[in-house]
Amino acid sequence: MKIRLIALALVATLAHAGLASAASAPQAGRDPNILIVLADDMGFNDIQPFGQTVIQTPTLNALAKEGMRFTNFHVHATCSPTRAQLLTGVDNHMAGMGSMGEYHTPEMDKYPGSYIGATNDRVKTFAEVLKDKGYATFVAGKWHLGRKPEYLPPAKGFEKSFVMLDGGGSHWDDLGLLGVSPRTQFVEDGKPAARDTGEFSSDLYTDKFLSYMKAAQAQGKPFLGYLAFQAVHDPLHAPPDYIAKYRGKFADGYDRHRQELFANMKRLGVIPASTKMGDPAPLFKPWAQLTPAERKEQERLMEIYAGMLDNLDANIGRVVAELKRTGAYDNTVIVFFSDNGPSAAYMGLYPGNSDGKWIAKEFDTSFDNLGAPKSFAGIGPGWAYASSAPFKLFKMIVTEGGTISPLIVKAPAMRQHGAINDSFLAVEDIFPTVLDLAHAERGATRNGVPLAPLKGTSFAPILAGAANTVRGADFERGEELFGNKAYRLGKWKISWLPKPYGEERWQLFDTDQDRGETRDLAAAHPELVASMARKYDQWARQNNVIDWDYGYLARSLFDYFDWRKGIPTQIVNKD
Repeated sequence: MKIRLIALALVATLAHAGLASAASAPQAGRDPNILIVLADDMGFNDIQPFGQTVIQTPTLNALAKEGMRFTNFHVHATCSPTRAQLLTGVDNHMAGMGSMGEYHTPEMDKYPGSYIGATNDRVKTFAEVLKDKGYATFVAGKWHLGRKPEYLPPAKGFEKSFVMLDGGGSHWDDLGLLGVSPRTQFVEDGKPAARDTGEFSSDLYTDKFLSYMKAAQAQGKPFLGYLAFQAVHDPLHAPPDYIAKYRGKFADGYDRHRQELFANMKRLGVIPASTKMGDPAPLFKPWAQLTPAERKEQERLMEIYAGMLDNLDANIGRVVAELKRTGAYDNTVIVFFSDNGPSAAYMGLYPGNSDGKWIAKEFDTSFDNLGAPKSFAGIGPGWAYASSAPFKLFKMIVTEGGTISPLIVKAPAMRQHGAINDSFLAVEDIFPTVLDLAHAERGATRNGVPLAPLKGTSFAPILAGAANTVRGADFERGEELFGNKAYRLGKWKISWLPKPYGEERWQLFDTDQDRGETRDLAAAHPELVASMARKYDQWARQNNVIDWDYGYLARSLFDYFDWRKGIPTQIVNKD
């Protein structure tokens, strides 16, 4: 029996390798180019292939028709843990980003290397691996993976780079996001770079990206390019013509828009037919209760957001057009997704902003200036709930609304153009998939340090059309961020969330039948919950997960959205 099992395993391994090759072999002997495109704080249904009814995303429409849509793809609830897991394929705690670098507690010091706010020496990035294989490697956009020289792109395998080191900031200049850190930092090829020429962020990053891509093609090398847009992260900014395009398009308000999106998602088949949509948390007033002035402001916020996203799609279109012009498009893998769910914040959430003093000093928050340089506004919970429909909650919370992302993949020799796949995938799966498609090996060490085990699984067989899933029916996966805990066993998901976001106990959801997390089944399946909770505890010990001080978390993060204490409001300067 043992010999038979070994033989079966060998056959499966060889078949997997063959399928990976089939997904990337239209041009014999040539390794494919790899293009990873990341949006920031974008909701699942914000783009047309996943349900959007107003915002125009023609480039992503075309990629979805040529490639595949993955409708059960998960990321982390905030940006930098997602980015660490994307680049390395390793759980964020083991990769060095157990929490975002902006937050630190003494408990973290018990786990050296796990909470450094950057990727550590126990992991390799896909840029390091592919660079060693002869690929040209480059990145443009938001980095947010550490500021020390040893954490910057050149040290992580990227030969060319232009990046913002911060989590967010102005889309026009170097004005920051946080009162405690009033200026953003940019580096080019690891050296400080000015951000004073006034281009809109997505335009600037795409300009840089295209220059790197053209240089790589001139060398005759395959390339790995990582285009990490800052949009649609607040503050809300967009070029004036993009904002004007959506003037009056959101006059029906966020409540109706949410219902329209839900209905269209069902029609498109990007959510299970059984999905229910729960009531939103009481974080905003119903549209019908807003004053005319409040409606006018809310409309403008969404007009700007739509313009940001439309512009992002147009910039992806610029890259696609250049690939087609040079004949490289057919041999290029393109991956597009968002780093987390939509943000429900106004600008008072961020450290140093809540008293409004820094905002009053630095910004023009008038209605007429919204979207322009020196404006400073967030989208807020009303529109965020529309963007996360029909899922529960939003960015920062480990619910479906915080962690599910649209994923589009276009690859050479794909067999199912325009197909929708609803098998469970996660951000850590991209790393091994990229390596499979590029026929590359990760190795066992980095600078003599043994590598942490991969969390991800290659989904190259799905791209090749030879499998519908790469996980078993009872696969297991743990995750944690800011004391939000979750564990999956196939379709079952348990989650532990602080009040009022959860019940401060393990809740149980059937994600096949109830992806909106509207029905807690814990009372009906107590033994399953207990078993999964034990599995979570074991996973947490193995992955250096700390015991958080929930008082610290409440003060630092979660009180802002605690509707028992009031609802968030936009900070506006008063004369």
